[in-house]
Amino acid sequence: MMGPRIETTRLLLRPPEMSDAPDIARYAGDYDIAKMTMLIPHPYPEPAAEMWVLMRLAGWDKTANRHLILQTRDVDGGEMCGMAGVFKRSPEADWEIGYWIAKPFWGRGLATEAGQALIDYARDELAAQAVTAGHYDDNPTSGRVLEKLGFRYTGEACEQFCLGRLARANCLDMKLDLAAT
Repeated sequence: MMGPRIETTRLLLRPPEMSDAPDIARYAGDYDIAKMTMLIPHPYPEPAAEMWVLMRLAGWDKTANRHLILQTRDVDGGEMCGMAGVFKRSPEADWEIGYWIAKPFWGRGLATEAGQALIDYARDELAAQAVTAGHYDDNPTSGRVLEKLGFRYTGEACEQFCLGRLARANCLDMKLDLAAT
């Protein structure tokens, strides 16, 4: 399988595999997850998760956006606990990070750990000078994670369509200047 494998103290970030589809559908399809992301539907049937994995596998190359499974690094091999990614919305845009953590794993600091791994990857492997992120204004927990990682609010906000809500929601923009760190 091509794509980065990033290890942290408690996580393995790796490319998706077809065997991940049931967990993707189950965890990402939870309304509390889907409503805080832009592109995850609710409900999220397993065939849709399979199609998502196939599209990621078909489009993987050195310039492609990186969508990675978060897997715990337990003695027994670990289990999927969320997803994270580094991507560009357009060729001229800064690299952006995004993530979600499955409900059974909330409150353990895994989003912060995954976020730091993505920042390091963007700086070291993608030569990013800055990284952006955003969160819906009704998800202050994600904002706190991003602040812990060094992101600052830009003062800009925009309405983004959320597939899980089937509605637009107000998204707050944040940025991390890697050249200053």
